[in-house]
Amino acid sequence: MSWLRGAPPCTVLWLALLGFLPLIALLTMPRVDLALSAYFYNAALPQTWYLAETPPWRWLYLYGEYPALALAGGALLVLLSSLVRLSWAGYRRRCFFLVCAVALGPGLLVNGVLKPTWERARPRHIAQFGGAHPYRPWWQPGTVGSGDSFPSGHAAMGYILVAGAVLVPGRRRWRYGLALGSAFGFGTLLGLTRIMQGGHFASDVVWAGALMCGMVLVLQKALGIASDPPGSAPSAGLPGGAQRASPQHSQSAPGNASLPFDR
Repeated sequence: MSWLRGAPPCTVLWLALLGFLPLIALLTMPRVDLALSAYFYNAALPQTWYLAETPPWRWLYLYGEYPALALAGGALLVLLSSLVRLSWAGYRRRCFFLVCAVALGPGLLVNGVLKPTWERARPRHIAQFGGAHPYRPWWQPGTVGSGDSFPSGHAAMGYILVAGAVLVPGRRRWRYGLALGSAFGFGTLLGLTRIMQGGHFASDVVWAGALMCGMVLVLQKALGIASDPPGSAPSAGLPGGAQRASPQHSQSAPGNASLPFDR
């Protein structure tokens, strides 16, 4: 596994994305998807989803999206400030990347397109758990007004933190691994919270993770971020670890094409 230690962020994210595929395949079986939700449901209790309102799960539901919002908000603040403070210009590309990741991933793709289009009923709204709607597997869209379970918005807001993890600089690669692992762990924790509350199926959570990894990979490629390896030594005097390159080198490197916000 020594080759993995020096692998660029895009390679590690590709491996993570591929790791979601067996889980998606497993959750194509309705029995598995329903059984995972049924573990947190008890019809004999007054509060049928008995962990829904207990700490820390209630707190995670209320505040779990804040880290991603803070990441995007901080990046936007630095991006706008760099227009006045020119010494911060080297951060613009990465800040723009972070803002786009949160806005286009959880914001547009999950909450703006898939949820209102797929209309999958939530666990607490299906007949197996005392609701009125039939269960539908993740690949089968629901009827109008049946719900917005697919995919999980909270889990997406946790998994999108991998966008921040791939930008962690420094010579010690364990920092990159810790940041990436923390992002995946937090996304999974938020997804588990929503499963416990009857808000999402496990398949909603797994798909959220796969979609966010895919979104980050697309943005890395589009903005030329994928060429920055974890653990690469930052150049002295340049913000964000940017390396000084000759004009000839800049023109010949397609992944580092100059963008308007770099100037």
